[in-house]
Amino acid sequence: MSFVSTTIASLFTHRTSRRSSGLSPLTRLPRRLQCSLLQPHLLLQPLLLQPLVLVLLLTVFVPTSAAASTDEGIEFFEKRIRPIFAQRCESCHSTASGKSGGGLLLDHRDGWVRGGDSGPAVIPGEPTASLLIKAVHYGDDGPQMPPQDKGGKLPEQEIQLLEEWVRMGAPDPRTLATRIGGMTPEQSREWWAFQPLPSLTERLQPADLDRALQQLREQQALATATPADARTLLRRLHYDLTGLAPSMQQVDAFAADPSATAWQAEIERLLQSPQYGIHWGRHWLDVVRYADTAGENTDRPLPHAWRFRNWVMQSLNRDLPFDHFTRMQLAGDLLAESHGQTKADGIVATGYLAIARRFGHDIDKDIHLMYEDVIDNLGRNFLGLTIGCARCHDHKYDPITSADYYALYGIFDSTKFSFPGCEPKGQPKDLVPLADAVTVEQAQQAYQQQLAAFEQRQQQRDAGRISIRDLAGQSFRVLAAAAVGEGKSVALESAVPAAQAGSLDHVQLKQGEIIQLTVLPNGNYGADTTRVQLEIAPLAQPQSDAWSLQDLVAGFAKAGPVIPQRGAAWCLLEVTDGPQFLTDSKPAIEGRQELSAWARGDNPAVFVNHSSQPVDVWTKLPAQTVFVHPGPDRPVAIAWVCPADGEYQIRGLVEDAHPAALDGVSFRLEHFANPQLGPALLALGQSGGGVTEMRPAPPVFPVAYAVFESTAKNARIQLRGDPEQPGVEVPRRWLTTFGGALLADAQAGSGRLQLADAVVRHPLFARVIVNRVWQWHFGRGLVASANDFGSRGAAPMDARLLDLLAADFAAGGYRLKDLHRLILNTSAWRLSSAAQDVVERGDLENHYLTRFSRRRLTAEELRDAVLQAAAGLKMEFPEGHPFPPESTWTFSQHAPFNAVYDSAHRSAFLMVQRQRRHPYLALFDGADPNSSTAQRQTTTVPTQALYFLNDPFFHQQAQRIAERSDLPTDDAAAVVQFYELLLQRRPDADERQIAADFLAGYPGSVAERRAAWVRVMMSSSEFVYVD
Repeated sequence: MSFVSTTIASLFTHRTSRRSSGLSPLTRLPRRLQCSLLQPHLLLQPLLLQPLVLVLLLTVFVPTSAAASTDEGIEFFEKRIRPIFAQRCESCHSTASGKSGGGLLLDHRDGWVRGGDSGPAVIPGEPTASLLIKAVHYGDDGPQMPPQDKGGKLPEQEIQLLEEWVRMGAPDPRTLATRIGGMTPEQSREWWAFQPLPSLTERLQPADLDRALQQLREQQALATATPADARTLLRRLHYDLTGLAPSMQQVDAFAADPSATAWQAEIERLLQSPQYGIHWGRHWLDVVRYADTAGENTDRPLPHAWRFRNWVMQSLNRDLPFDHFTRMQLAGDLLAESHGQTKADGIVATGYLAIARRFGHDIDKDIHLMYEDVIDNLGRNFLGLTIGCARCHDHKYDPITSADYYALYGIFDSTKFSFPGCEPKGQPKDLVPLADAVTVEQAQQAYQQQLAAFEQRQQQRDAGRISIRDLAGQSFRVLAAAAVGEGKSVALESAVPAAQAGSLDHVQLKQGEIIQLTVLPNGNYGADTTRVQLEIAPLAQPQSDAWSLQDLVAGFAKAGPVIPQRGAAWCLLEVTDGPQFLTDSKPAIEGRQELSAWARGDNPAVFVNHSSQPVDVWTKLPAQTVFVHPGPDRPVAIAWVCPADGEYQIRGLVEDAHPAALDGVSFRLEHFANPQLGPALLALGQSGGGVTEMRPAPPVFPVAYAVFESTAKNARIQLRGDPEQPGVEVPRRWLTTFGGALLADAQAGSGRLQLADAVVRHPLFARVIVNRVWQWHFGRGLVASANDFGSRGAAPMDARLLDLLAADFAAGGYRLKDLHRLILNTSAWRLSSAAQDVVERGDLENHYLTRFSRRRLTAEELRDAVLQAAAGLKMEFPEGHPFPPESTWTFSQHAPFNAVYDSAHRSAFLMVQRQRRHPYLALFDGADPNSSTAQRQTTTVPTQALYFLNDPFFHQQAQRIAERSDLPTDDAAAVVQFYELLLQRRPDADERQIAADFLAGYPGSVAERRAAWVRVMMSSSEFVYVD
């Protein structure tokens, strides 16, 4: 830029920007001089060379304008100076903070040019004359800034940067804001979506909606389709309100009486169905981006998020007023009980906030991204505003400033969110208890009483066990002992010491004495399944009277650890430190009914294969056999209590039953020669003294994944959205364009309750909600961009109609069911989707509802329809998902959580995962749980067709439909029933013939042929679409 043009620009800038302040140098010049300086052709005349003018140009205007016009100067300011102002000065000297210490503002250029009470703060080009530089140097004759209580004197490096900035002419591109974000104040005041709702003299009727739509059509010279037939209408209504198909009997009943009275009765019946809340709750969960996982890099499960999901559905079933429904989601923990909602309900409802997506590795370090997710979704969900766009800068299109964003940020930064856990910080915490204080206190008292009683019993048990241990230690001898190698077996009689050979043939026993076979682990513990045989025969009686472990197999699962047998008794024990009975019953090991055990924990254990066939599990277990398995450093024993004095023969076997290239096991056969031991051991077992009693667990109260109040604090603006660059503090308040009222209560709370009230009171709220309901009924909202009512969103098709609907919604107490009744009783909703060509050509996109918009079933509706036809759909509300126990979580960024849980419940209850979406839901355009889904897409891709051809679930359900017990044996009659089940109509003659030909030509059994035909029908457009 030339010297002359630079001068003109400088003069013009000063003249226009300072006129209102009365400080422009031009206003102190003669008018003739003012005019000549603004006329380029006069600048070439000798006047320019007059000394006065030359001095003015050189000393006043050139430095400032020259510096301000260079990209280098602006870049220096943005990188070096703006951060200093933001971090050090603007908390006391900015418009956003509401403070101007000493009358000085430093958040825009005009502020320091005008200066404060002492005059201009900066004189461009003259650091030593600038009051700002004097203040930061802590001069003796003026203010010292920043003051000590605000951080004290600036570092010398920052002072030098400020001096350099002033020396180069103080370039500063910031101008005094004349806009609120992307709009002027006037544009914001006049924006259609922000206007008050109209007043109604009476409630709207369906005919009012039809008249408004007809006026729009007449303006476009559009005709409408004919009304839909009874079967189409009823099928459409059922899917619309419940997501489920009607029965053939319901279709027949309505076809016989399609009167207005019957129609309204059907609407009421469906609105009262619990399935209504499940279906419409799914709509809302799409909008609020519900998920069962956290979304950070391990995508941890949220075991308690289901409570919020179910609360949404149940609240819609109760027709909870939508304004209160919204208040509860934002601040339910702070609300008093009302509308049938308990305190616990209010806590659960705040799951709306808690389910915000978490980010990164250490989610606390990226918490600003979670707050962005919360703020962005709040704006879209309830207000149709993209507030999240103001995180890094003022909104470019809508009247939302960055200060507005951080005003809301402070509210949520003053709120404690349940912590889902993350890789570096372990398991979940800060879950919110749902029990009241009285219940908690009573449960704690009961627990303390149970604990005291348990400890008393434990002392008694320990005394009995220790007494038996000490008594046994005084009177035992080893009859046989050996190590058993891998895959080897050792007979008991072969393990007798050489000097006592044959001693097991004649063992003198007295009543009450004990013979005990103990199996011990060796050094390399593992794979220690051991087959045991033990037979004790009285020599004075026939061999058939022997006592054998083999006799225990038949009733082993129910026998318990003390098993009487013809006067004797078998005891199943752990003998690490005195006898402890194996009291944990395991009737089906690894799900195998043939295997049952008694154990302490996993091991030690005594178990049997009581089937007549070998069982192949971790090893092949022979039929009708007894096994033991020691624990690590925990021997397992089978003790036999002698019933009578006499001479006995002992035989048996110990065999390693699980060869694994380790070191096998060892065993001892012992005789405890004290007649008091047997009765004492049996008394211990039969009295429960030998039973392992679990220590009472502390009371567990239901908890919610929710939020609660934390320390109230304001947030600082984060320059360019970077939390490492904090700027000025912003008070917690409402959006500037809506008045900017402070959102803080007398108790210094977060402001969430006041925010909730501000949201539902604003006219945007009612407009946004009725538009969503209209969209879910008709397929397109009156505003097509349901999440964006700002300047980048779509214009309303009929703003007046939207306003009337919103006003009626508010006047009726924000009841969704009343809104359903209003819309479903219009003629527009009951039009046929099969319009004549002239209708379709005139309104190709069906903007004016000249016909009903045919739609494909959602992913959930399609799966439910299949399960419903197979008579396998569970209609009740489930609770959580079968996530692994939290104590076992070891998820990492390299091995994040991932699971797909099958379920026969409504598909709205399928587990929704953020990082790796459910494959079925992803295939059929389920909602993306990572962002608000205002309207689902409908795609048609080859993999959807392959699903109908190959998917195991689809084939399985088709087989179940084909094998329904209520199907006729005759194929022709069965085909009719298939049509009634799947399409809610009966086939015509051509369709019957096609089905007959298909069934006659398809190979396989009757069930296989019928299942193939069912798959054909379920792949048809008529099954998959709603007309």
